[in-house]
Amino acid sequence: MSSPMPEQRSDRGLVWASDEVMAGIAQQIQPQMRQPTRNVVTRTAMLAFVVTWPAAFIVFAVATLVVPSVTDGASVAAAAFWALQVATLIAISTIVTALAGQRAARPGPADGAPSTGRAVLRGVGHALLTGACAGLVLALQGLSAGQIAALTGALVAVLHLLPLVATRLLLRSRQRRRAGSPAPAR
Repeated sequence: MSSPMPEQRSDRGLVWASDEVMAGIAQQIQPQMRQPTRNVVTRTAMLAFVVTWPAAFIVFAVATLVVPSVTDGASVAAAAFWALQVATLIAISTIVTALAGQRAARPGPADGAPSTGRAVLRGVGHALLTGACAGLVLALQGLSAGQIAALTGALVAVLHLLPLVATRLLLRSRQRRRAGSPAPAR
């Protein structure tokens, strides 16, 4: 952003800054995102989309086939489109959350593991965000509040509760195996 240099100095003693100085000030005001950070955000958004779309499609397709009244008799293609919209909204919200989280990064414990309360709060926030995205998409399709609640509840259960239960069961079985095996000799 170079400005034309005035031919004469003004009476006030103003001097135009050089391009290097202007670039340094611009860098301080608007720091550029590092390339690894962009890659992490992109990968996170793609992972959110790839994980969300099949699960949302399965929930909506099963609801369409088993209980057509919940989806107003929508086709499986419409259910796939709804799942695509929900997954896109969740991927966009993942990008926004990741970028906002970088700016408001809080120092955590030394080991990097979040506390249980913070993890639960984060999980509830993600479930609410999923519900809001699904509710928005389904409301725009003209479904009633009861239908939206049923489909959103099923989607939140599949995307958040089932993985949580599976993880807890795997951790318990791992702890049982460790408790049942003798301690290694040193």
